[in-house]
Amino acid sequence: MKNLGKTIEAKIIAKNESEYTLEDFDKNTYKVKSEEKHHDIGDTVKIFNYPVDNEIVSSFKLPFIEVGEIKELKVVSKTKIGYFLNMGLDKDVLLPFSETIRDPKLNSMVLVKLYIDKSGRLATTMKIRKTLERSDNIKKGDIVDGIIYNISREFGLFVAIDDKYEAMVQKKDVFEDYEVGERMKFRVQNVRDDGRLLLSTKLEKSAYDEHKSDSIKVYEILLKHKGKMNYADKSDPDEIRKVFNMSKSSFKRAIAILYRQRKIIINDDSIEIKED
Repeated sequence: MKNLGKTIEAKIIAKNESEYTLEDFDKNTYKVKSEEKHHDIGDTVKIFNYPVDNEIVSSFKLPFIEVGEIKELKVVSKTKIGYFLNMGLDKDVLLPFSETIRDPKLNSMVLVKLYIDKSGRLATTMKIRKTLERSDNIKKGDIVDGIIYNISREFGLFVAIDDKYEAMVQKKDVFEDYEVGERMKFRVQNVRDDGRLLLSTKLEKSAYDEHKSDSIKVYEILLKHKGKMNYADKSDPDEIRKVFNMSKSSFKRAIAILYRQRKIIINDDSIEIKED
């Protein structure tokens, strides 16, 4: 199907108790179960077409991602053939083992591209580098938001800017431990002639202020928990994000600031406010 994995607009031309019949601008017709939403004949609506058990299903429910797009999706289960991700529909989408670049944890978010596999089914891949674009409007010195989608001991950090543009932090400019899936701010160190972005993790004043505010947040949460919490350098990243609403790397930088300020003590498995 031409529109498989895509959101399209279609007009409702008929309906009964069990389903709607819709027609797109190319005169293709689609059937949607009527219990999903209430619409009237003549309404133009958006629908999404996707395969389920060797059939093409049309739905008023729109997904988080479409074919060709790169987005973060949540890992909801693991099977013998790979991981399944929540794409916002009744049916989850497969991330095959062969399309992973690391082993994602259940309930974690992974950056993936949605594609149609050889069997005509929707699937995802973490191997997105060749899909990322070169930016025309990002300049040297700009502060950008990005997600680390791969880490190479040989080359450095591979980063997707705005889930769309290709960028990297060269190995010589990586001074701390980072994690795949971590979102953070970067400074554009250079823009190559081919449009590739070279980034720096070196903190500008604005970025420093952001991490300083993280340390204040951690300290305030500590105060609410009687001055001690069982979280430290080796704690689970997902638990840290859930409790402190920040990445593990941001958490580590925050407690390092508090330690240097002599406000906390860092133990092997906990942090606690230092008494005067």
